[in-house]
Amino acid sequence: MMHAQLDSADVVVIGAGISGITTAYELKRRGYDVVVLDQRFPSYGASGRNGGALWVQTCRSGIELDLAKAGQQKYNEYIDELGNVFDYRQNGGLFFFETEEQGHVFEEYVRDRKRAGLEVELLDQSTMRKRFELVPDVAIGGVYCAEDAQLSSPKFVRAVASAATRAGVRVYETTSALSTIRQDDVVVGVRTVRGDVRVSAVVWATGPWAVNLGVEGIEIPLTTARQGQLILQAIAPVPGNPVMRGPRGVERCTALTGVKGFDEAIFDDAYSNRAEHESASSDVGYDDTIAQSSEGELWVGSSIDGHGSLNPHMGLAASQTMVNSTLSRYPDRQALGIVGLWAGIASWTRDMLPVIDRVDGAYVNAGHVFGVATGPIGGQLMAETVSGESGPLHSPLRLSRPGIQ
Repeated sequence: MMHAQLDSADVVVIGAGISGITTAYELKRRGYDVVVLDQRFPSYGASGRNGGALWVQTCRSGIELDLAKAGQQKYNEYIDELGNVFDYRQNGGLFFFETEEQGHVFEEYVRDRKRAGLEVELLDQSTMRKRFELVPDVAIGGVYCAEDAQLSSPKFVRAVASAATRAGVRVYETTSALSTIRQDDVVVGVRTVRGDVRVSAVVWATGPWAVNLGVEGIEIPLTTARQGQLILQAIAPVPGNPVMRGPRGVERCTALTGVKGFDEAIFDDAYSNRAEHESASSDVGYDDTIAQSSEGELWVGSSIDGHGSLNPHMGLAASQTMVNSTLSRYPDRQALGIVGLWAGIASWTRDMLPVIDRVDGAYVNAGHVFGVATGPIGGQLMAETVSGESGPLHSPLRLSRPGIQ
């Protein structure tokens, strides 16, 4: 059966989130003719549904921290090339705590972060409140790291997509990829809802939808979940305010969970207040973040539910989790209106590192649980892999690495 041909190129990148669009741009810079496909539009998924925090201090020493630092440097390169059109600001990050027991763990955390070479300091309650206006009253201390940063990830994706288009990359929106096209086990293209794209190489940068590659014979061991955000109407932007994390969900803060003396019993899944916890579903986890956008909106999150699902619609219990947490921390702001309440689909591997590798004749760039930090450098690493380049960050991200299964 003959199929219509949509386009042809050297490489097709499927997915126009942070990792996909930067992969396409990096490939174009290396001289490849590139086509990008997205089922909706650039930054539609999780890449456009987050507070934009680039956390360095919470990454455990080794490849995870190396990737975050390399990702931060990559943003600086994009600023040099495109200008700071995506609101990048390095005001640091504050990881606060709410009990003395938690504070003892954070003392060891600070020592570990200093051994890793990070610029961190342990602050008491009085100092935090003098320096940072948005610190909740329930915070009794915290760790400030000057190397943490924040940006607008949707603006970043759009900026790179525009630069890529100007350079000759063709971006096809609302164009879902259906399957690869193979001839004698060699990948020669992609079948889409609009026609075939004939290429020499296929890069799957589809985020959580990479779990569907099983039908292609490509098994990527990803966990998926719905990750929610609550957005409150804008208040006056606070100059120099850092991105913040709290202790009501620290599972992904691998530098903290890995220190001697860490006890998950003193770090609640979603709430410090047990009465609040009883009113929420035990199926709802939490990744405790607070950030203010450059426009002044307060972003609170992230609820985590819907494990194993690709359903992006916000759950009621997850919504309640974020509302209750916000009310307990900012009772004086209860009159603020909710202007956004939505979820993106997150995905991660067992060791919290992305997969960037050639797999069964195609290429995979997926599993970026810290996608704001690792997405841009992941795009460079994927382009290097397609080009046959290699370096110290490549081997630890291969699908065959120990600990991923």
